[in-house]
Amino acid sequence: MTHKPEASTEAAARPPAVEVDVARTGGIAGITRRWSAQPPAAEASEWISLIDRCPWDEPPPAEPIADGFVWWIRATWSGADAREAELPDQDVVGAWRELVDAVRDWSRQSPGSERAGR
Repeated sequence: MTHKPEASTEAAARPPAVEVDVARTGGIAGITRRWSAQPPAAEASEWISLIDRCPWDEPPPAEPIADGFVWWIRATWSGADAREAELPDQDVVGAWRELVDAVRDWSRQSPGSERAGR
């Protein structure tokens, strides 16, 4: 007789369909904040569309401002290479801002998911 694991155990063992991590560092206090989104597979296409709209291969047009924030963004999903970008705060606009805001909103839905750290 074989034992079949419960569906929740199988789901927990699989990596998320999409994962986006965001970190904001700098500012006068130099504190790092981190947010992460791991939406379910049913929402993956919406997130991948949002990720694809970001100009990952374009160099940031500006240098960070002294004591300004710097954003680190990393997106991964099944079947694609991970994408990473580091941007000064003034360049987090348009599609970048949409992605960052989506991750922060998602993260706020999960208690304790916004983390401070150095």
